[in-house]
Amino acid sequence: MKTFFLLITLTQNGVGDINASFVNTETLEQCQQKSLMVDNVFSASKIPVIESRCIKSNLQFSEFGHASNSSRIRNFYLVYFRADTVQISAVSDWQTCMDKQREGEKLEKVYCSSSVQSIQ
Repeated sequence: MKTFFLLITLTQNGVGDINASFVNTETLEQCQQKSLMVDNVFSASKIPVIESRCIKSNLQFSEFGHASNSSRIRNFYLVYFRADTVQISAVSDWQTCMDKQREGEKLEKVYCSSSVQSIQ
């Protein structure tokens, strides 16, 4: 399995929910360039970026696409940020994700997030 660099960007919407977007790149340099571009787009749109990080990862995500409506299938991920690593775990539903976030907050920086992207 080939190792890629994964850009993970967590943003917060107006009601406080965390949304995740994932971009796979082949090199760290490409990831960092994408990160700057994405951060600028969110900043210009006044969307708060909670975390944005490039990590080495074997995870592959579907292409990013904006949700055309709220009924579009959502995936839920628990995202643990550590000093130099990130762990992403798929979770079955929003409530389970929020419960796990509350448990994990005692130990580390953890976010329950939703995304239109799925792990491939």
